[in-house]
Amino acid sequence: MLTLKEAFRHQKFLGELQTVCQNYLGSESFFTKKVEKHLRAKVLPGQTDEDVDISEPRRYTVQQVIDFCRLLMDEEEKLASAVHKAKSEMAFDLDTAVIVNRSRRELADRLRRETSFEATHSLRRNGGTGYVLDKDGKPTTFSYDIDVVTTLDFDRNQVKAQAQKLFAEAEKVSLEIDRALLAEVVDYEPKFDPNDIVQNVLDDFLAKRK
Repeated sequence: MLTLKEAFRHQKFLGELQTVCQNYLGSESFFTKKVEKHLRAKVLPGQTDEDVDISEPRRYTVQQVIDFCRLLMDEEEKLASAVHKAKSEMAFDLDTAVIVNRSRRELADRLRRETSFEATHSLRRNGGTGYVLDKDGKPTTFSYDIDVVTTLDFDRNQVKAQAQKLFAEAEKVSLEIDRALLAEVVDYEPKFDPNDIVQNVLDDFLAKRK
């Protein structure tokens, strides 16, 4: 048996194991054999040709890694089903709560940054051009400065209060989620220790198959 929090940690570890194995299978040096053919007889009759294996050393065979990947898939399926069952028996929808709370925190954080904005202005010297008629009635141009002023276009206190409310709601939901992760039980017996390193897990698996 695991808590939901432990189950999520095991799911992550299974995913990491799967990634490592897939990387093995995706490496050309792992799934190919490389041989140097020394063609001496072609140059000098009587000499003996020789094949030299220059393949990179491997701890596992391709089939061994495939077998381990299949085992991992079985465990991922079992654990996912057990997690789904545990979630379905909760008093609230955990996935929805996590997604909405993430959005709640992101919005609150954005609003907090916006309310900290201070008004600015930038002066563009001779940035504007105007036209007037001189004493003879002819159009004449003149230049003038332009001051660009940037200010908040909303009620700072009102938006700040909304951000604080969102943060408080997010914190409340986070506590409910944390309690659920520790309280809900997942009916699954793990095969691997997430504190272990991948190499050891693979070695242990293969040792048991010998």
